Amino acid sequence: MQCRDVRELLDAFLVDQLLVETTNDVVRHVESCPACRAELEDRRALRARLQSAVAGAVTLAPRAEFLKDIQTRLHAEATSGMTRRSWLRSWGAAAAALFAVISGGLFARNATHRSRLAALARTAAGDHQNCAIKFNLSERPITLEEAARRYDPVFASFTTLSAPVGLPKGVVELLERHSCVYDGRRFAHVVFRYGGRVVSLLVTGGTESIGPRPEMLPSDGLLQVASFSTARHLVFVVSDLSAQDTTEFAQAIAGPVSRRLTPI
Repeated sequence: MQCRDVRELLDAFLVDQLLVETTNDVVRHVESCPACRAELEDRRALRARLQSAVAGAVTLAPRAEFLKDIQTRLHAEATSGMTRRSWLRSWGAAAAALFAVISGGLFARNATHRSRLAALARTAAGDHQNCAIKFNLSERPITLEEAARRYDPVFASFTTLSAPVGLPKGVVELLERHSCVYDGRRFAHVVFRYGGRVVSLLVTGGTESIGPRPEMLPSDGLLQVASFSTARHLVFVVSDLSAQDTTEFAQAIAGPVSRRLTPI
């Protein structure tokens, strides 16, 4: 795959709209091409800024007085002496305007949700990079047992979590487990080696809705972040494997992790 081909696919790559094979081709090219890697990072940053701008735009939310005005006009026109046909035409125009306003509000809320997920993915990726790879955290990690006593009782259950089995790249090795803090957020952190790469499982408290099935989240750089959620916790799988391999790892471990996070 040439640079021109990759750059035409980068936007679709960022929103997971490519086939798995094409995604893998893009990842392999970007890993070996500094220019395309820089282009990818620039586009990620631009998307993040746009999402943040839309999410913070108060003017996109429907104003209460505007909605009240539409409601008043609909009622006035319905009770006037106009013909049924002209009333339907006026009602349709007002309904279309109302739909546009509500859709704008929904778009803003969806953009806010995506922006929050992107921020969470960046935090998870940062913890993986600074804890599992570089050992560069400002606060010393503590044991899962201590974190369970001080912060979140479910952290203790991850002392017995086993490495997933049956994955296509072979045996998964369990390297380390502890609790650490990055960017103000505390995680239960279990570190694996799979396919010659370090993979982080990160669990933290939160109610942001992602769903029980792992989804790939946008993240900075070349790290892949798959995530799923339970009622009270968010789970991230972070690695520099391909998107497919990261997803497969997350799918393999989602069941055992969710059972530890679901109240009996």
